[in-house]
Amino acid sequence: MTEENQDEYTTVRLPKEIMDEIDQIIKRGTRGYKSRAEFIKEAIRKRFEELQTSQSITKLPPLEHFNIDQDGVRILDRTLSSKTTSGRIIDVYFKPGSVWCEYCQKSNCQHTRFALELSEVQNILDKKGWNIKT
Repeated sequence: MTEENQDEYTTVRLPKEIMDEIDQIIKRGTRGYKSRAEFIKEAIRKRFEELQTSQSITKLPPLEHFNIDQDGVRILDRTLSSKTTSGRIIDVYFKPGSVWCEYCQKSNCQHTRFALELSEVQNILDKKGWNIKT
């Protein structure tokens, strides 16, 4: 191995029983593996693929609006999930110059901030001439 190639490799210590198992697979000729390195590289690559596949599954956002009207927004808060539900419905209401979260009983919480960031909500409030800040 050249000096250049040495910088591209590193070593990893594995338990003897795992290496013995790999040696048996190579000895049996299972799937044509010729060396420990060949087997281990393929195993690691397959694990990388599994992880990429599981991470590529779309994760749902913690907060999502599903209903907007002139008076407010209904938000699904997935952080409030339980064994029986995938989240809780939160109502956020608008009034001239104010916003109110029914769940938190506050005008400044994660739900009101989320609601006021929605472009659809901003359009409604602009049309009404309401300038609401949290």
